[in-house]
Amino acid sequence: IVAVDLLYKMVHETRPYEVEKGATDVVYKQCLERICNDIRNERNLIDSFKTIIEDFKTIKIDRSERKPLIGIVGEIFVRLNRFSNEDVIRKVENLGGEVWLSPLSEWVYYTNFTARMRNTLKKKWLSNLKLSLIEHFQKKDEEMLMSFLSKYLRNSHEPETDEIIEKATSYLHPSFEGEAILSVGKAIDLKDKGASGIINIMPFTCMPGTIVSAILKRFREENQHFPILNMAYDGQEQTNTLTRLEAFMYQAKEYQQQTQER
Repeated sequence: IVAVDLLYKMVHETRPYEVEKGATDVVYKQCLERICNDIRNERNLIDSFKTIIEDFKTIKIDRSERKPLIGIVGEIFVRLNRFSNEDVIRKVENLGGEVWLSPLSEWVYYTNFTARMRNTLKKKWLSNLKLSLIEHFQKKDEEMLMSFLSKYLRNSHEPETDEIIEKATSYLHPSFEGEAILSVGKAIDLKDKGASGIINIMPFTCMPGTIVSAILKRFREENQHFPILNMAYDGQEQTNTLTRLEAFMYQAKEYQQQTQER
């Protein structure tokens, strides 16, 4: 999961700047297959990424124009599945943006966080000890890959779950469990990292997503009308999606320009 999260980051930081359209996708497919084969054969993933980095270096890029960073948060499956979200990342890129996508591993660590809270309330100290050991090795593996890729990625580091929850606590209490508090906290984190806009992705009628939409409206008002777009998907292609994205990207570019002028 961590390896593919990091591969996504490499794609999203490269594809908007590629000179030859489609070159990044070709390399991505090859690298994804390499990761899968190396995991299947229990090979060292550091060696895998050494080769992957060399493959990405073959892609000709042009970074003369800095594109606005667009953070994507929301329901885990829909934001990660390009069929379910009408390939929103590629649409943002085609409209002149660069995407920072919240990783899948965020949810794994959040389930650890909530399990630890329940164990503490029930005084299950042995269960918490077991969970701490599991998370120790999860973090160890993640840190190994992130440290290696930190010199190649601008957005390699992900905040700890405690940090994300802390950022969101002025809007939601941690006892309100689920994706809502993660989406709010991550939206704040992405803005702090320099994002020029946030897209909140959710399934149609999703309760946590609807709550996030309402909270992000307040967040927007408290932050000089920071660009935020709430997108609900129901499995059918919507005719107004592109129009809404175009308007949002215009706002994000305006925000980026204003920020640079300050």
